[in-house]
Amino acid sequence: MSNEGTNRPPAAEQRPRNPWVAALLSALVPGAGQLYAGRRRRGIVLLTATALLGVAALVWVANEPIAVAKLAFEPAVLKWLLVGDVAVLAFRAWAAWDAYRGAAAHGGKPDYAVAVVAGTAAAIMLVVPHALFASYDLTQLDLITSVFAGPPTTTAAPPVTTMSAPPETTGTSGTGAASTTVATTTTTSTTTTTQPPTIWDGIERVNILLLGSDAGLGREGLRTDTIILASVDPGTGDTVVFSVPRNFVGVPLPESVDIFSCDCFPPMINGLYGYAERNPDAFPGSIPPGATAIKQAIGEMLGIPVHYYSLVALDGFVDMVDALGGVTITVTERIFDSAYPKEGGGTEVIDFQPGIYKFDGHDALAYARSRQSSDDYNRMGRQRCVVEALAAEADPVTLLRGFPAIAEAIKRSVETDIPLDAVPDLIELAALVDTERAFSLSLVPPTYVSGRTSDGNLPNVDLIQEHALIATTLPGAEAMEVLGIDPLADDCGR
Repeated sequence: MSNEGTNRPPAAEQRPRNPWVAALLSALVPGAGQLYAGRRRRGIVLLTATALLGVAALVWVANEPIAVAKLAFEPAVLKWLLVGDVAVLAFRAWAAWDAYRGAAAHGGKPDYAVAVVAGTAAAIMLVVPHALFASYDLTQLDLITSVFAGPPTTTAAPPVTTMSAPPETTGTSGTGAASTTVATTTTTSTTTTTQPPTIWDGIERVNILLLGSDAGLGREGLRTDTIILASVDPGTGDTVVFSVPRNFVGVPLPESVDIFSCDCFPPMINGLYGYAERNPDAFPGSIPPGATAIKQAIGEMLGIPVHYYSLVALDGFVDMVDALGGVTITVTERIFDSAYPKEGGGTEVIDFQPGIYKFDGHDALAYARSRQSSDDYNRMGRQRCVVEALAAEADPVTLLRGFPAIAEAIKRSVETDIPLDAVPDLIELAALVDTERAFSLSLVPPTYVSGRTSDGNLPNVDLIQEHALIATTLPGAEAMEVLGIDPLADDCGR
């Protein structure tokens, strides 16, 4: 029978729709349930608004990932995101309820089984994503306010004794490289290609000391067996990584630290942190005495101001690697240890043959720490390569998946003096770093050692400062050529 001459809507619009299915559809995508229920105009409006907002957010994240990452370290933004999360939940809940009412108004009567399944699914779709987002948001807020602290950032650099100009003599190049004459005309300031952020105004290099401690590994005291200084040009992203041996002795201290007659720290440098913690009056400051002392010593030895430090306890390192799902390492030489000390006590045999491995936290730490079949200097290179591999592993998806565990490990095992208001600018700075152009200067013997004692090696401070000056004033490629060293990525077997 024809519908012509009647006021009834088409049969498709009269067909009853299940209200709970409509609610589920709009819980998934606001507007989809309205279309299903026959309310086309409202459905199109809601779908269009949802699509425009979703696409705009995706485009922003894709085009401005650094800006998005920086916002994650703004406490005020994180708090407002909680408000926004509740607002979006309310909007989606209203859309689901509106779709349910629309379908019910057209005579839809849900089957009981369908109502239970669709209703439960709709509730899960509404609550779980927003609860998860709120959990991540609060975890991030707790993390940044727990780990990062200190006074507002300034551009003032700690005073150190530095070489005012490069020597006009023949300088010995890096390990295994030929000697190169270094003239004053070759050490002009690096030309910047971008405008550094205001926070770095007046700072030619941003220098961050990365420390790995043996705390938590069943050993008394705290020793910084991993000492790495990363120096980045905030204008170009040129990066050099200085690896400092743990067995340097007689590392110079500022004249203001009047403890030893040599104006140095006579024992091995890896014990300075613990010594300062036991003698806090000798190293006053706004950060822990151990951190103050080792920043001063490394800065004095290299002739470079150390702006920030970050210390990671190695047991926490294991948890962070595991939370990331492991780390891919290229082993270039066999690493064998018949009595490697395990984190929980006891020993074990490790044997890593050359090849590519996906290490868990325990094996990554063993690879970085073992020195039975090599020495401290080979181990320094492995430690630096593990740090680089971890940075490469930390893609956004991996970080998001393991974020709660990563955050907990960081809170428990990381200590730093990086103030929270500097973190967004450091994120932007890190984005400039290209590991293909970055290089490492390992201060190993025989080049950077002037003598030996019964306790360790004496650093050749004059040569170390000379080469540090070259590494931090010349453009990266030119500095590598002068010093005779390879890019960081090549050095790590990639």
